[in-house]
Amino acid sequence: MGYSLGGGVALQVAIRHPEVVRKLVVVSAAYKRQGMYPEVLAAMEQMGPGAGEMMKQSPLSKMYPDVNWATLFTKLGALLSKDYDWTNQVAAIKAPTMLVFADADAVRPEHIVEFYKLLGGGQRDAGLDGSGRSVNQLAILPGQTHYMMSAAPALVTTVAPFLDGAPRQRK
Repeated sequence: MGYSLGGGVALQVAIRHPEVVRKLVVVSAAYKRQGMYPEVLAAMEQMGPGAGEMMKQSPLSKMYPDVNWATLFTKLGALLSKDYDWTNQVAAIKAPTMLVFADADAVRPEHIVEFYKLLGGGQRDAGLDGSGRSVNQLAILPGQTHYMMSAAPALVTTVAPFLDGAPRQRK
């Protein structure tokens, strides 16, 4: 499971090392750079030492006092400005996959639907008995943004049953 940039990492693990992935959960991540809104892409282009300096006043800086925020944001800016498109690799993922997005995410809704379709979801009606449904799942969490997802209680309650694979048994 990975969120945002970590969602890209989780995708790459599933793509490069499918033998170690039993199930995959991607939260608020795009499979190609152009899946993000233009203003998000513009903000990524601005990442650098200045953004790192601003982090020194954040609660994260107090939690992680030994991080060199300027260096981190310079490296993030370089990484996030690179174009990528993992369309073919995503379509080849075999592990059952859950995609989770906010209803006000940094990822465009059209991209979210394309992502789900690449994994085989959203191709047809599941039928009255559900036999036509994809093994993959899509969740859109209401009242959330890209930046709030990691703290959303609904994220846990949405993802846990998928990862468990079966209803929890009472002890």
